[in-house]
Amino acid sequence: MLIKLIKHDFCAMGRLLAPISGVLLILSIALGLNLRGQIDAENWTQIPFILGILLVFLIFFAFMLTFVLTITRFKQSLFGNQGYLSFALPVSTVEHILSKFLASILWFILIAAVSCLSFYLVATISTPKLLRNLSLPYIRRILAENHITVPVSGIMLVMLITAIHGLFHIYASISIGHLWQRHSTLFGIIAYVAMSIITSRLFFVFAVTPLFASNYVLGYSLFHLVISLIYAVICWIILERRLNLE
Repeated sequence: MLIKLIKHDFCAMGRLLAPISGVLLILSIALGLNLRGQIDAENWTQIPFILGILLVFLIFFAFMLTFVLTITRFKQSLFGNQGYLSFALPVSTVEHILSKFLASILWFILIAAVSCLSFYLVATISTPKLLRNLSLPYIRRILAENHITVPVSGIMLVMLITAIHGLFHIYASISIGHLWQRHSTLFGIIAYVAMSIITSRLFFVFAVTPLFASNYVLGYSLFHLVISLIYAVICWIILERRLNLE
């Protein structure tokens, strides 16, 4: 049943995000073709500039829309009018939380991948010779010669953990806000700010421990995973024992 829930939430968000992703790829191809046609031209037109602005704006809009859909899907499906239908299903509270979380995190990853692919398409189409010279082994050799290390896996792990923490932070804030029916949005914002302050203070306390000093990525990941688990438990307690859909 969890798979069906994830598929439902994923498709519900995809009704808006999938077309935007397609437009992003089409726009990047158009920008690449325009740049390629004007690299050797004496007089540049404003079309590549306009397309570049549109591409950057659309990427920003896609991330913001994903963020908004993350909030609205969780709020409306579990605390809004759809909550009656959601909790009428033979599904546990944990599965409801997991389905919303996994669908959202998948769309954040997909939008990030599409954004990177868009820039890659622009560079590949506009300057194919340059990219052939800048191969991955060549980049590695240049970095090694200059004694530059780029911990790609560590950066990706930190980004993923940060996204997980951010989503559960939002979910916990929405859940706490709905303890007050009349001003749920206001109290949700207050809860978000309060938890942000508490988390940042705790992070600075644990940042001076030996674990952080020996391996910052591991310390950062463990800290935020524990906080994310606490946020998830808060969501579960409120949805399981304090939910009021009246």
